[in-house]
Amino acid sequence: MADILDDRLRGLLASDVHSSEGRLPAHDILVRERVGRGLGEASARLRELISRWWADRVPPSTREQPFPPAEAIEPIRKGRHLCRAIEDAFSVVRGLPVLNADHVRDRVRGVGLDELMQFDWALVGESDGLSTDLADAAELDTVDAAAVEGRLHRIRELIGERRRYLDIQA
Repeated sequence: MADILDDRLRGLLASDVHSSEGRLPAHDILVRERVGRGLGEASARLRELISRWWADRVPPSTREQPFPPAEAIEPIRKGRHLCRAIEDAFSVVRGLPVLNADHVRDRVRGVGLDELMQFDWALVGESDGLSTDLADAAELDTVDAAAVEGRLHRIRELIGERRRYLDIQA
């Protein structure tokens, strides 16, 4: 099982996985960058959908109707809320501490390498899944907000579990 995860993660990140001295911090940074990239792509796609919706569906202001209709603005409001949630998750991922203490590396390498790879694999999978889900959305009103929030919730859970796991190892 560990070899399969190791090969998948190595292929996904184009890097050796936790294999030698100094590789664990580099791998940790690569995982955070890869998760951040997926979240960044998801956020960019959502902003693109919002922009297209605004241009196509929101009528220009007139003297008779200075404010856009609520039914045209509601998907934009929901999209912006989701975009902020994605960007918040992106900030959390960027702020994860880098594994640089020798005793943490030694313990993780010796005991918990498989578990750490599973956390990393799950984080990358969730962020890529979110990016793919939003890339498949044709219009802003077709975005499944519950699915996006579910993926973001899972990413936050994984980050918390990974932090707790590394705290235990330290």
